[in-house]
Amino acid sequence: MGKRLVQCFTEAERIGGLVGKMRLASMAQVTSTEAGVIADRVELLERTERALEALRAEFSKSGPPSSTVVREVATAPGGDAQAQVLRRHLTTYLDLMAQRSLFLGDVKETMRRVTEAASSTLGVQRVSIWLCDDRKTKISCADLFDAAGAKHSSGTELLAKDFVPYFRALETERTIAAHDAHTDPRTSCFSVSYLKPLGINSLLDVPFWHDKRMLGVICHEHIGPKRNWDRDEETFAYLMSNFIALAYERNAA
Repeated sequence: MGKRLVQCFTEAERIGGLVGKMRLASMAQVTSTEAGVIADRVELLERTERALEALRAEFSKSGPPSSTVVREVATAPGGDAQAQVLRRHLTTYLDLMAQRSLFLGDVKETMRRVTEAASSTLGVQRVSIWLCDDRKTKISCADLFDAAGAKHSSGTELLAKDFVPYFRALETERTIAAHDAHTDPRTSCFSVSYLKPLGINSLLDVPFWHDKRMLGVICHEHIGPKRNWDRDEETFAYLMSNFIALAYERNAA
């Protein structure tokens, strides 16, 4: 974990709020989410600290910019806890959007950034992206981020004939929020072969599409007690799926 990098983003937020964090992410070419999971490499740290110094100078002249979005999140119904959650979701999405030109042309890099960002923001150990073959007979893991070891992997395949209810749900539902993945009719087919061996009890999966064709699905795999996904978390997962679809659209253009 990049402790000094995290401190830089904390300082950027102190002097400029959410906009300050966005500006630092754009200038340093690293998101605040990445800062929490990568090491303090010398070159990256030097670039981030230079960007932070420029940010201090910028805000010392003009003062922190106002932001309607930040004010709306800060006063969201449900009290401070909900506001903090919404703010974290928004920060992550805007972090990624601020740097989209740096990595959207590289689908693999986009996947790595999205899985890391989603894992940190939603507090799930595993986030994976699976691609569907043209005949929709299987999905293959293109990127899996496991926060326990901060490692990426790929290659696992799941066949449609073995998990019919799940593949059917992918075609018809915007999100699959399985609070108890072992009993949910859409995901219980994974219980014995996939969920139990890995200790996964809850799933939040969202298919992503391009040109009216389902390309794949992003899966948020919660290890530990069953977890009830709320609407804000579903919306965030949907935004992450759209970010991956955007990378495909840009790559195909």
